[in-house]
Amino acid sequence: MINVQYMINYTVLAAFLTLFIAEVGSSFVFLINRKYYPKIKEFITPLWGPIGTFAIFYAVNTEATYPSALSLVGTMYIALGMTAGLFFILRNAFIMYSEAHSDERMDLIYRKLYVVMTVVVAFLVVTIFSSAVSGIGVNVSQASVNALIAMLNPFNVAYFISISLIALSVSYVQFNVKEGGRMVPLVSTALAYIIIIAVSEKYLPYFASALATNYCVLIISLIIAAAGFVAYFLGKSISKYIMGVWLFISIDMFGVIQYPHLFGTAAEYTQFLNNSVMALYASYVTAIGGSLVAFYLAIFLYINYVKKIS
Repeated sequence: MINVQYMINYTVLAAFLTLFIAEVGSSFVFLINRKYYPKIKEFITPLWGPIGTFAIFYAVNTEATYPSALSLVGTMYIALGMTAGLFFILRNAFIMYSEAHSDERMDLIYRKLYVVMTVVVAFLVVTIFSSAVSGIGVNVSQASVNALIAMLNPFNVAYFISISLIALSVSYVQFNVKEGGRMVPLVSTALAYIIIIAVSEKYLPYFASALATNYCVLIISLIIAAAGFVAYFLGKSISKYIMGVWLFISIDMFGVIQYPHLFGTAAEYTQFLNNSVMALYASYVTAIGGSLVAFYLAIFLYINYVKKIS
């Protein structure tokens, strides 16, 4: 039975990653063809703030859920975390400069810098979470991480490629990108599934048995993806929303497969869980508060993005 606190915390993480991956994908589309810039700007402008909000939301909930792990994780990931934070601040700065600048040439320069910062942050975030999943480059007993090994090992590189393909796929559907043809998002998603399953099977000893036990999570993910692509090929605008739901559910379902393992098999989440009554109440507050934040975010995106383009 999966711990409720763990699942609530992982769901907050899934919400953050869904929004952030969607932003990363829009950055890739900008690199493919700048003509999509007006659409991308309409999409990103109301999104970049909530991404930071969900990041902080996840950090606060993690502190309440795993208080004994904070010193360990803080010591291990201080270099990668601070570097990601620095580029995250630069990312925010460049998008704000872009929004405040009236000169089109400078606006384009700031947008390019924003795209670069976003991709760098994405790679560092993937590195942190993939090393927490695999344990590659991590020495738990010495509370240290070899940053180069964590960044450049095949598991992390494959995961970053997979997440990039997913981001590209979601954004192709989101912005109805024509370059490469309509098969690009389908092929990208299929490759992402194959790569994630293959490298997880190779580097995570528990993955095969966990996937066999929880095979329904893969089926749910595939069904939602199939529904999204059917709508996409039929030219239905609902496809972009289905793909967003698919991304969120798929990330959350990975948490089901991963539980309770941490750093490969070197530790377990349950070792660090705060089992007090107050911690459970904190999780309930997180669930209710997170639902409200998600609801208001949906309204915000509708008013600032969906309604504008419809």
